[in-house]
Amino acid sequence: MQDDSDLKKKLPPIRVKAYALLAKKAYFTRQSTKKLKEKGYPDQEITTLIKELVERGWVNDAELGSRYIEQQKAKGYGARVIAFKLREKAGPLDLPIEESTDAAKALIERKYLKDLPEKKDKVIRSLLRRGYPYDLIKRLLDDISCKNA
Repeated sequence: MQDDSDLKKKLPPIRVKAYALLAKKAYFTRQSTKKLKEKGYPDQEITTLIKELVERGWVNDAELGSRYIEQQKAKGYGARVIAFKLREKAGPLDLPIEESTDAAKALIERKYLKDLPEKKDKVIRSLLRRGYPYDLIKRLLDDISCKNA
């Protein structure tokens, strides 16, 4: 009978490296491929291994993308910024990113309410940088102004 140390010695180094990466945190396919290429592994071996990891469910871009979208929404980012960040990390994914009015409103109330109404332009620019559309920002600021009046 073979023990675990004998089995580990027989594993190809690329497999060991991939398992070590995935043991630390979940990676998108694109990120895993990039990290293995940086280590100098051949493209063919990387492609084969990534396909196997996807088939086994150890790399799941759709699930990871959905979690990433929710995390970014919780941090106060809008759909445009989230889509951009997601494309950088995972490449093109077909995941719907719905604009969260509640998240934008909570962000305004938590972070920018003290600047209103004197610095309304500053608040608008800040929310635009976070990826919220202008019409949503305008509508939310008008609602908040009506409540405070």
